[in-house]
Amino acid sequence: MPHFVVIIHGGPGEPSQADLAAHDAHAQDLIGSGALVAAFAFGAIDDVVRIDGDGPAPGAPGATAIDGIGVIEADDLDAAVAIARANPATVQGGSVEVRPVLGSWVRGGAADGSAPGVPPTS
Repeated sequence: MPHFVVIIHGGPGEPSQADLAAHDAHAQDLIGSGALVAAFAFGAIDDVVRIDGDGPAPGAPGATAIDGIGVIEADDLDAAVAIARANPATVQGGSVEVRPVLGSWVRGGAADGSAPGVPPTS
């Protein structure tokens, strides 16, 4: 089944305990449905170190912080978008992006069981 990355851009300010609880409940729903492959919540934007041709510098590129990512399985892009629309960030002043995964690798081999660097099969 194809994989998609959901990139989560949080809303302004620090999330409340209720906001965080909504994200936890959403993650549990995705785990229960079998759609969630992996998820990672990121630390504060104040701790970001950007590395470019000029070397390390504090701060994230662009105006919007990335607060986390999730990898989901879905039949197609439309199905992945439907899953991502339920992300609490979309009603907490933030947004999500959905991007197809063209290839994958995890320690021990590709996430879909193919050889490292080989695009996943549909």
